[in-house]
Amino acid sequence: MKTEKQKMLDGELYHASDPVLCGHDRLKARKITNEFNHSNEIDDNKRTKLIKELFGSTGETILIEPSFRCDYGFNIHVGENFFANFDCVFLDVCEIRIGDNCMLGPGVHIYTASHPLDPSERISGAEYGIPVNIGRNVWIGG
Repeated sequence: MKTEKQKMLDGELYHASDPVLCGHDRLKARKITNEFNHSNEIDDNKRTKLIKELFGSTGETILIEPSFRCDYGFNIHVGENFFANFDCVFLDVCEIRIGDNCMLGPGVHIYTASHPLDPSERISGAEYGIPVNIGRNVWIGG
């Protein structure tokens, strides 16, 4: 039988209130994003280190302006030369893959999370995710 985390990663209906998902995985992401968002504005090395610890994979050159929020972080994969401006949010219950040379304007939100359209199914608390793939050389304005 699949865990709620495995169902989430596979894009199947799952319960986000699962203790594993609520506990270690989300708490780790919140701890790292909190440290990132409160870091010194001239400490780019620390910020880069934190993002590389949070994300599933990155290119060598990455710059994200605070504040940044995400659900888990490990589902986020960005290519070389990635830039995200202020106040971006990634709800990464499934993978978010962004190619090389991509830039996000301020306030860009990327959501993989979704909820059932049927009210009785939605009321059950189940939700699911849909992966997001963004190619290379893309700019998304705020």
